[in-house]
Amino acid sequence: MIKRFSANQNWAKLAPFLGVLTTALLFFLFKPSQAMFWALVDIPLYFFHQTEEHLWPGGFKNYMNRVVNKLPEGEEALTDNIVFWINLLLVWVAFIVFGCLALINIGFGLLIILFSIFNCLTHIVQAFKQKEWNPGLVMASLQLLISIFAAYFVTVNGLANPVWWWIGALLFSVVIHALVFRIVMNKGFRFRNPFWKS
Repeated sequence: MIKRFSANQNWAKLAPFLGVLTTALLFFLFKPSQAMFWALVDIPLYFFHQTEEHLWPGGFKNYMNRVVNKLPEGEEALTDNIVFWINLLLVWVAFIVFGCLALINIGFGLLIILFSIFNCLTHIVQAFKQKEWNPGLVMASLQLLISIFAAYFVTVNGLANPVWWWIGALLFSVVIHALVFRIVMNKGFRFRNPFWKS
């Protein structure tokens, strides 16, 4: 079942619906004048970002393999399985967990925001490097602007001990993205770790 769900990014067909659902919930439960609204705003934004990356127009896996990793046809560093697990564990599951924790301490919302900012920057830097659009760039550009404001609003209006939360959130985002880059850019990783094996 997982193989069928991960094949050709079938899981991404849920992303736009989850984006609409979480947007509706966000506006139903909170107001833009509340810090919690901005602490959670990246959850629906990320679903729409995933839609652009993997569904429409999609093509993120092939872009990474052909353009970034410069691999020939038929050879993949980034597989459907790896794409599935990265997005399921590091976005869907992690965002649900941190979103729930943010209701207890809004600092966990800052983790979501800064994680999103780092991801957006990778798309924008890659666009300048390759001098072309990459899957996810449009939403990444919009999400970056919203996320910067969200980080400011949450810090000023809801965050206790902001320095420590910023340090922790930055370290978390750096470590997670470094791990993801290792997986995505290291052609042999999937063979050494059967969890990712296609």
